Amino acid sequence: MALREPAWRVTARELETSLEEEKGVGDRAASYLLSPFAARMNRVLVAGTLSPAEPIGRDETQPFWRSRLTDPTGAVAVTAGSFQPRAMAQLRSSPAPRPALVVGKTHLYRGRDGVGYVSVRAEGMRFVGEAEERAEVAEIVRQSLDRLDLVERIAREPSVPDATLAAEGIPRTWIRAARESLRRYPNVDRVAFRRDLRPAVRHVAGDSGPIAPGPAPPPSVTITRAPPAPPAPPPRTAAERAEESAFLDRLDELADASADGYADLKELVARLADEGVSAERAELVLGRLEEDGVVEEPIVGKLRRA
Repeated sequence: MALREPAWRVTARELETSLEEEKGVGDRAASYLLSPFAARMNRVLVAGTLSPAEPIGRDETQPFWRSRLTDPTGAVAVTAGSFQPRAMAQLRSSPAPRPALVVGKTHLYRGRDGVGYVSVRAEGMRFVGEAEERAEVAEIVRQSLDRLDLVERIAREPSVPDATLAAEGIPRTWIRAARESLRRYPNVDRVAFRRDLRPAVRHVAGDSGPIAPGPAPPPSVTITRAPPAPPAPPPRTAAERAEESAFLDRLDELADASADGYADLKELVARLADEGVSAERAELVLGRLEEDGVVEEPIVGKLRRA
């Protein structure tokens, strides 16, 4: 049985600068968003002020809602839809900005211009008082600095064995993430990230007042290296090609029938289930088609051909 992925404690700023992915392979394999600061994230916990949610998309029968969580370092979009009914209800429940904790899956959308936009698909959330929110921000800052210390140490001592680091009590997931961070983001200014954490430290100390929701700044991490050529994927089997053909046929049918030109993901999964394709298999097919650049999801829960 697959273990539930841990929720990494991260700031909005770290999410904004995370532009690299690690795609899972095989049935029910997890995918990860890799940060420049030694996080390898499938699920995250973020804390800050959550703005009132707004509906996105035009299909009122398949609602999706989006909010924005602002912490002292920046802001990140938080979404929930009919696949997360409890989280969606919680997201919609507040008419005014309130401190909150949100746990969810990371999602990276890369537009046609190549710019990446990170959001959190909420699995659960809880409105809290300012004291509890500040306590969680303090833990996020502590873990962020510990991870930053680790990645900087490995940069100075690349030959230090993983066993030595683990013996010092450093989680092996952190060690793996730190090494991957250095490989994927060799030119990132990690000293600047320490400066980015100063407002969070002041907030924890009570010097900054409540967090005011605001627009998120654009990502500022630029990757200047030439990425290595990815390994060639294994050839598609006849069964996989048939699944992809059925998926695209139903997607085209729904997109052609919709008012906005998008296929609703939930309806698509339901139609495929009627044809004997499970929801898990549909997610795997979608992942392959997104990775191949055939299908894109410009709006959460809404698909179209790329």
